[in-house]
Amino acid sequence: MDNTSSSGRTGTGRPAPRGVGLGRPGLAASVALMAVLLTLSGCALPPSRSGSGAGTVEIVSHTVSSGETLASIADDYYGTPRAAGYLADVNGIGSDFVPEAGVLIEVPVGKEDIERYRRRTEAKILYNRGTMLADAGNYAKAHEEFAAALRTDPRFVDAGYNLGVVLIAMGEPERAVFILEQLLTARPREPLFEFAIGKAHFDAGRVSQALEHFDRAVELDPTLEDARFARAVALLELGEREAGIFALDLYLREFPDGTWIDPARAELEKLARAPKETTP
Repeated sequence: MDNTSSSGRTGTGRPAPRGVGLGRPGLAASVALMAVLLTLSGCALPPSRSGSGAGTVEIVSHTVSSGETLASIADDYYGTPRAAGYLADVNGIGSDFVPEAGVLIEVPVGKEDIERYRRRTEAKILYNRGTMLADAGNYAKAHEEFAAALRTDPRFVDAGYNLGVVLIAMGEPERAVFILEQLLTARPREPLFEFAIGKAHFDAGRVSQALEHFDRAVELDPTLEDARFARAVALLELGEREAGIFALDLYLREFPDGTWIDPARAELEKLARAPKETTP
């Protein structure tokens, strides 16, 4: 949650990825529960709800708020972003369509979906409050708000992620790992989750495990700057001098205006002055 460029230090004097910004979703869109309800018969349910016996299907004309996507709208109503393709089909648009604020998206819903959306809307209020508290450095209060958001809507993944990030900031990496690993089970290809778990392991002194998660984060998203820098630091911490130097050099070349260029350059200069360790 710390987005400053100050790095923590390890016992070896090497910059550790403790100050690395974990990145987090921005303020969740706080939208009204629904607009116009139109009864529609014979409309197919999204794949996640087919055969669920959800009952009569209606159409919600959802007004898009700033920052919303088809995936986030699908997640709010159906509990999974994977239903974005279904919404695209219903609205006759491409699955990569990025709706602008104010656009109406038709969302077929059943009673369960309406209740789920109501819970998500209430949870977003708590989530937004927690985000502002975290930005102000009040992690204890932010923790309370994110936890309340999850109690309101246990499937609110962004709230779970921010809860894990806040726990890391509060110096509780074990609790953070427990929460973040559950999220990763639900979304196994999310690079931010991998990176956050890696940082929690690093803070707990499990550098080898941290490196495994940094590796996966970079594999999933090579442009994730924080993971690239953290991976280099972890390699150096484990004594992988040449690999660490290569990773830092690559980081500087690919992120010339990056957040961590100063500590990266300082570490490379220090390593250049230090003699290589030789084996007897």
